Amino acid sequence: MPAITQSDLDQLMSEHPTLTSEGYGRSPLVRASEEPALRANLASDLASVQEAANWINELGWTSAVSDSSPSSYHLKHVMEQATGRYVTNGAFIAAALLVDVPVKLNHLNPPIGISRGSLPNA
Repeated sequence: MPAITQSDLDQLMSEHPTLTSEGYGRSPLVRASEEPALRANLASDLASVQEAANWINELGWTSAVSDSSPSSYHLKHVMEQATGRYVTNGAFIAAALLVDVPVKLNHLNPPIGISRGSLPNA
């Protein structure tokens, strides 16, 4: 898998103005005034995005995604348990988008088209 560059992450952030370290879209737990800092946190966390992308690349994913697909929040926790490495929900979503895994961008913790059967038992 080719390395994700800062330029790749910057372009993704530009294309997805509601993506923050918290997830995709507005979090009811975050004040609107805090969102720019959360975007900046994600934009400067290339190492976590790359690590999540590397982990995702080892899994099987589907060509379709549905509301019953595992959520980004669930998957980030599976990754953390498997690798011992913390990543934000937003970094996991960014990684999935950058490696072209299907993502249904419909709420804060969007479903991601990763096959449940490819997940490690965590």
